[in-house]
Amino acid sequence: MIQRQLLHFGEIVAMNACLSPNKVGARDLTRSLTFREWNERSCKLANAFIGLGLEKGDRIAVLAYNCIEWMEIYAAVAKAGLVVVPINFRLIGSEAQYIVENSEAKAIIVQHDLLDRVETIRSERLIAEDKYIHFGDRTPPGFRSYEDLVAAGAWSEPSIEIGSDDPYALLYTSGTTGKPKGAIRTSGSLVLLAYLVQVDWGFSRNDLGLLVMPMCHANSLFFAYVFAACGAANAVNASAHDRLFCWAINLRKNLSRRT
Repeated sequence: MIQRQLLHFGEIVAMNACLSPNKVGARDLTRSLTFREWNERSCKLANAFIGLGLEKGDRIAVLAYNCIEWMEIYAAVAKAGLVVVPINFRLIGSEAQYIVENSEAKAIIVQHDLLDRVETIRSERLIAEDKYIHFGDRTPPGFRSYEDLVAAGAWSEPSIEIGSDDPYALLYTSGTTGKPKGAIRTSGSLVLLAYLVQVDWGFSRNDLGLLVMPMCHANSLFFAYVFAACGAANAVNASAHDRLFCWAINLRKNLSRRT
């Protein structure tokens, strides 16, 4: 019996880059990436992660509001064989510190507006000094620039062998009855569920998915898989209350249905 390997998220983006290179694959309110651009930047970021000394299975924490960088990070982590640890941006510093420490994260990516949440992490030296990555404004001392990492990374696909049962995401619960607990999601489980939802709900490459939940939430991670796996575009809602964005997305979908 021949067993076929399921594609991970990074390979799904690469596949779409081959099939529809000039089609918009990811967007937020002000920026967009074609599938080719999305794949190229994700490859460069993945190779930059490897260049930092991160190895297959290492955990990388991410603390950011909804933005298009999440889509690059999710693909890059898959390509590099790492495990992403999304941190809820509503947590205070000590709560974020607990997740970083409990997950044994080896690196962290933080958006500029959330820098104060990592002060205790830095003071406790939970992560090596050269593995704090920053984006969103001028890079402060002690951090690496996200865009500089992307610019310096190689364009080639990383030669990391990834299995369907390899951990891909470590998602922490809300911790209502105690400390948050990390729930493992494998690459294979996410893509299998994505294919089932595509068939059951009738999604196609002509759709445009609006990710309204926080990108650190399991819902947005899951539906990013769903829409990417069928070649549809993902729209990251920068704010759950951004009515203009919702209106613009709906208008675009209505116009596309008429043509």
